[in-house]
Amino acid sequence: MSQAIAFLDRLIGWIAAAALGITFVLLVYNVATRYLISFGWVSPSVQLNWVFEICVFMLVWAVLLGVARIEKRAQHIRVDFLYNKFGPKGRLITELFALVFAMGVAVFFIRSGQIVVQDAILWDERSETTLRTPFWILYSALPVGFIVHLLFIVERFRVLVTTGESAKHSSLD
Repeated sequence: MSQAIAFLDRLIGWIAAAALGITFVLLVYNVATRYLISFGWVSPSVQLNWVFEICVFMLVWAVLLGVARIEKRAQHIRVDFLYNKFGPKGRLITELFALVFAMGVAVFFIRSGQIVVQDAILWDERSETTLRTPFWILYSALPVGFIVHLLFIVERFRVLVTTGESAKHSSLD
């Protein structure tokens, strides 16, 4: 299980990096063509009306997948000053409670995301650009991102229960 989780973590890192790289290239292209058009050096037909749509889609996917990677490493913001006042047993109980709560939140977002995706497919929601991109692709980032999030939470829970080691103080990477 740990090897599969590690592979998924690396894969998500590459997917998020690729999405951010493609977003950067598309935005640079759009800005450059806007200036070239304003100087009259190129035809307005080189301007792509769908660049911002694709960039938003990729950024949403990159962020939601990136949040899962942060969860895997326990690098999210938490109230450390209170956590540090507990002894080892108190920290273990606190972390277990937090992970169980996080599982519930992840399940909520997975189910909510499924409903939104189903509605988008049912209503055939599409963008207004020339691509007419189905919005279910964008909305799918929520349940998919939180499925990955849930897998990472379950792995942290497993490691904590079996070894007593917190991801905050270990090398789960």
